Amino acid sequence: KIEDITFNEKKQSICQDCRVAVDTGTSMLAGPTDTIGKLRRLLDVKSDCSNYDQLPKLGFIIGGHILSLNPRDYVGKQGQSYCTVSLMNLDIPPPRGPIFIFGIPFLQRYYSVYDEPNR
Repeated sequence: KIEDITFNEKKQSICQDCRVAVDTGTSMLAGPTDTIGKLRRLLDVKSDCSNYDQLPKLGFIIGGHILSLNPRDYVGKQGQSYCTVSLMNLDIPPPRGPIFIFGIPFLQRYYSVYDEPNR
């Protein structure tokens, strides 16, 4: 469960008590359209990379700990002149959703251990 999302370790009140899953088959960070839209607007990643050096660390509070991604983790940069943010809309209806999916950007940064017998 995500307790909140942070920018440079400051809570943003964007996604409080959101459910989350980790998925090796998802190439981006995915979540409900409204939440992803807020993140896109607040991050405001310029496609020409002009604000790349000013982008914040994007963090997720889980179990009271902030798990942060640096801009290089959540922004795809092609050369010095084209940037895309690795966020995509994914609307899963109840009862399985809404849910946030931590894909490759998260998995490349954090080591994950799956303990199925003890869930």
